[in-house]
Amino acid sequence: MYETNQKEKALLVMVEVGQEKWPSEVLAEEFKNLVISTGIEVEDLIITKRKFITPSLYIGKGKTEELALIVQEENINVVIFNNNLSYTQQRNLEDILLVKTIDRTQLILDIFSKHARTQEGILQVELAQLEYLLPRLKGKGIMLSRLGGGIGTRGPGEKKLEIDRRRITDRIARLKHEINQISQHRQTTRKKREKENISICSLVGYTSAGKTTLFNALTESDEKITGFLFTTLDTVSHTFSLHNNLKAVLSDTVGFIYKLPLNLIEAFKATLEELQYADLLLHVVDASSEDIARLMESVNLILKELKLSEKPALLVFNKIDKISPQELSFLQGKYPDAVFISALEKINLDILRERIYVMLFGDMVELVVKIPFARMEITNYIHNNSEVLKKHYSNNEVVYWIKIKKDKLSYLEKLQVDMKEI
Repeated sequence: MYETNQKEKALLVMVEVGQEKWPSEVLAEEFKNLVISTGIEVEDLIITKRKFITPSLYIGKGKTEELALIVQEENINVVIFNNNLSYTQQRNLEDILLVKTIDRTQLILDIFSKHARTQEGILQVELAQLEYLLPRLKGKGIMLSRLGGGIGTRGPGEKKLEIDRRRITDRIARLKHEINQISQHRQTTRKKREKENISICSLVGYTSAGKTTLFNALTESDEKITGFLFTTLDTVSHTFSLHNNLKAVLSDTVGFIYKLPLNLIEAFKATLEELQYADLLLHVVDASSEDIARLMESVNLILKELKLSEKPALLVFNKIDKISPQELSFLQGKYPDAVFISALEKINLDILRERIYVMLFGDMVELVVKIPFARMEITNYIHNNSEVLKKHYSNNEVVYWIKIKKDKLSYLEKLQVDMKEI
């Protein structure tokens, strides 16, 4: 991916239209962090309130000219709006500001491009970038001549003068085909898990809630962790242990954010599809945040968009090492069904494992199962899908005393295994 050698200086513009749910200072801080995640230097931030947007410039002409003066005085390289702009608005703004102007979608796409590592992630980012670019391939100007690099030009951006709409349309079709092939491969893996009745947990939550740190702690993995937003873009899955070597699969997915553009959700549908097949969602919340309720609401709204509101979920408050005992006690009183942990310090992870175990395997029965030595391949299923209480070897068979979920008995019944409920 293209990287600039010299940091660009950005003027950030936040336009509040009507009544906003979140406080301006909270949105401004998140906006700054988004921009900093791209490696851009934030020179200034302007907040402007409007009763309505204008079709030509989004903001009024007077305000645009005021921004143009700031751009000139402060030697700004790029103006970034925390709103989504139409092609016409973006073009007209650039004609007046005389510098590159990008919107919220393009900003987030730039961050996604920076963090995509797997083949699927890279393909999905390029698809979203091209679908964003396609309706903007009209006319000329600064927008269509950004060969100098920097934010908004990662991925296919620097090639856009060389390709026309037809070639972009063809490329979009090919990308969709390739992503579909990867999705089919994932479905094959998923069917194998379903056949083996392996339970799946998926981590969801606001970006920077500490999901990847928790993923590493539970699965003993070493996925990349940084202080930047959207570090995790690609879905990663590993098995992790509960009681008596009983295992489940844990998936780490892209973090959500307030007003995540719907077209980006659509572009990453194949990745987020993994959530549809999860037996349990672990909704990770940053306990040290001052806006817990808003963060949770944002995640719940996106889960609703993905039709996941009815999915079994466990609320997990992370980063309790960063809050006082009084703050922890308050949260415990307000959210009595939640689990409170520190993934970084590995505090209360045993309690979390216990709650996951109860929610995944609470509906269990105790059985005595007899496996002939000639059919020892069945023991793998026993160890992976049940809690082994004890076992005993005789002359020609091994006898297991196990606890297993009722819905996982069908596989053993299908194999006509000799078993008896205790």
